Amino acid sequence: MIRAYSMIAYKAYLRNKVYRSEVWLRVFGNISIIFIQISIWKALLGKGTLNGIDLEAMITYSLISTFISMILMSKIIYTLDDKLKSGNITSDLLKPLSYPLLLFFDQLGNVLFQVIFTMIPTLIISWLLFGLSFPTNTYTNIAFAVSVLLALLISFLVGYIIALVSFWFLTTFALDWMISALITVFSGSFLPLWFFSDGWRFVADLLPFQYLGFVPAAIYMEKIDQSDMAWILGKGIFWVFILWMIGQFLWLKAVKRLVIQGG
Repeated sequence: MIRAYSMIAYKAYLRNKVYRSEVWLRVFGNISIIFIQISIWKALLGKGTLNGIDLEAMITYSLISTFISMILMSKIIYTLDDKLKSGNITSDLLKPLSYPLLLFFDQLGNVLFQVIFTMIPTLIISWLLFGLSFPTNTYTNIAFAVSVLLALLISFLVGYIIALVSFWFLTTFALDWMISALITVFSGSFLPLWFFSDGWRFVADLLPFQYLGFVPAAIYMEKIDQSDMAWILGKGIFWVFILWMIGQFLWLKAVKRLVIQGG
């Protein structure tokens, strides 16, 4: 069974290799985004600080949050939407595999491609251009690895839930656009949560989106106290469980709807 899921991930990886010619365009795009962000923070901070955060810290934050954004499983919305429109989902459902896991490993293959052909080149170029220090604390490295895993799982589950809505509606464009806007704001991918007002920070803490950018970057930068680390990561695990339960509920309803309609 594990071999079957591994093959799904490998096929997704190979499918992405068809577009290898676009890799350097993606790398250039990522470097451009990082450069723009750093330029903005240079203009805002100069040699000063804001809420105890200086320019060097914001350069590191911009780099890490951009790297995290490269490996989020956001394509699942379009993957499931295409399968529904083409009717290929029926053949997938006949396979003796868990369909949610099938989708997850398909996205994992996409992530593997992004890491090898986009993130690593971007990381090397960014390190040469802007400099990037690496954590030496073992505890920090472990916590960061866990936070990256949480980012993968939460991004997959959020996209999965949005995609399942397409079983009831012809398109999820409006919902996808709205959630993407919320993620852009509350993930802290551009503006870190350190700079949010108390009210907006409270809203951000009620949502899972900070695990898609802010939390991994803050852990990497050792801006979260070790005494708070278990709580932060535990809350992320809780969000994975809640989103998984919502996804399972919608999936069972969606399959029932598909069967009733004769799909």
